[in-house]
Amino acid sequence: MTQQQLLEALARSESFSRDFALRNALIANPKTILHQTFPSLALGENVRAHLHEDTAQEMHIIMVAGEDLVFSDALETAVEQVLDKAVGEPDLRKRLMADPKGTLATLLPDFYVPEDFRIYFHENSTEEIHLLLPPLAQAEDELSEAELDAVAGGSRGRGPHIGRKRGGKAPHCRSQKFRR
Repeated sequence: MTQQQLLEALARSESFSRDFALRNALIANPKTILHQTFPSLALGENVRAHLHEDTAQEMHIIMVAGEDLVFSDALETAVEQVLDKAVGEPDLRKRLMADPKGTLATLLPDFYVPEDFRIYFHENSTEEIHLLLPPLAQAEDELSEAELDAVAGGSRGRGPHIGRKRGGKAPHCRSQKFRR
């Protein structure tokens, strides 16, 4: 199983979204649970596994070295173009990892990110693998905390204004995918 296949499988996995015991076990002991869940996964003993979760205040973007791909829940088209460029330019990739908001602000002056919102770039390697936990499943008739905040007019997290100035064009929505 390649890193790309693992990232895709974990993102699609309903068991980690719905089964809190399994999700907590994955957080506590990632390599053991990953091997149990994905038997074809071959992670060496020296490989460190790091789990990340997108929240209303932070977003994680995973770059897979050697496979020329980037993985995240949803990205603006302009950010995707920067990431496509970063795949082939190691200096840009290093700048993005060191100072994501500053680098994006320099390259995309109209890209708006609220002060309290954090963006993290992680790069997978042969020694370290970063994984994005799928979002927790909500009961179908239940709103998340972020949705409740947005409805109440107090949205401070990721919402329609991440990536654009207020009053700008509508956000670009897309499903989870990989970019090559």
